[in-house]
Amino acid sequence: MDSQETDTLLRRNLFDWDDLQIFHAVATTGSMSAAATALGCQQSTISKRMRQLESRLGSQLIERHAGGIMLTPAGENAFDYVLTMQRSAHQLETQIAGRDRAMEGEVTLRAPDGLSSFWLARHVPEFQRTHPAIDLKLLGDHSAATGENASSLAVTFVPEKTMDTQAELLATLHYMPVASREFIETYGAPRSLVDVMNLRFATLEQYDRSLSLWGEKAEAADTLIKYSFRTDLSSVLFEVVRHGGGIAMAPTYLAALYADELVVLDYDFHQDIRVWLKYMPGSRGIGRIKCVGDWITDIFNRRNNPWFREEFCHPREFCGIDVIRPQP
Repeated sequence: MDSQETDTLLRRNLFDWDDLQIFHAVATTGSMSAAATALGCQQSTISKRMRQLESRLGSQLIERHAGGIMLTPAGENAFDYVLTMQRSAHQLETQIAGRDRAMEGEVTLRAPDGLSSFWLARHVPEFQRTHPAIDLKLLGDHSAATGENASSLAVTFVPEKTMDTQAELLATLHYMPVASREFIETYGAPRSLVDVMNLRFATLEQYDRSLSLWGEKAEAADTLIKYSFRTDLSSVLFEVVRHGGGIAMAPTYLAALYADELVVLDYDFHQDIRVWLKYMPGSRGIGRIKCVGDWITDIFNRRNNPWFREEFCHPREFCGIDVIRPQP
């Protein structure tokens, strides 16, 4: 059998990589017993699988002699192809797996717009300086997560833990009513809860009605408040409040970032929402994705950022923001 015929038979008939591994072991060790020892199986299994391989190829690959196994001309041709396939497999492992381990390439991260705008964005330049070969693509959770917009990992309010998806608790956001200094200077500081209820409020219209971020206490408060502005974008809501558009519930980390511009209205009402870091199936073992995940975990570190701790930490404990407490 010539080389071309062997190539044709290998392409058409070989579908079991175990048979090729057994043939390679027999050819390199020179005997059935030595191949069985190397592969950790019975000699009878080696003999049976070799007969099956030769039957499928329609050609004898080895000859048995007193001194051991000898390859036939067809066997030598087949052995050359097996070595080529092994080298290709090794290249696949080292180059593709190596690329996955490398700290380079694109990583798509999906996150809520508020956290993206006011927390993640301010830390991106440092990440770029530290990891210049990683191209970070940050998408909002409004956009469809399909095709080239499919994310490798996500910062989310919904863990959705499955067997294929890993999610870990990242932070807890604590919300309190805030207003801008400009708003308070224009409309005056509320002296009672009645004063507060008569002021202008803004709120977030949840774009995903399947999520219930607020509890019954917040829903009850909504029935007493007349909202003059609504949006489904957290970043827009905060910018409206920041520029004097009203009072709104805002995460306390914003009090730390904008202590000179905001005022906290403290009347014993706050809500909390957990934030999760979710890895898509099979992504955590890829070097550049794990690098981004480690970066996210670090910038949400609860030891250094008390506003992300699970227990509520009042803004006056970590920043010099003004606090207004209406009288009953």
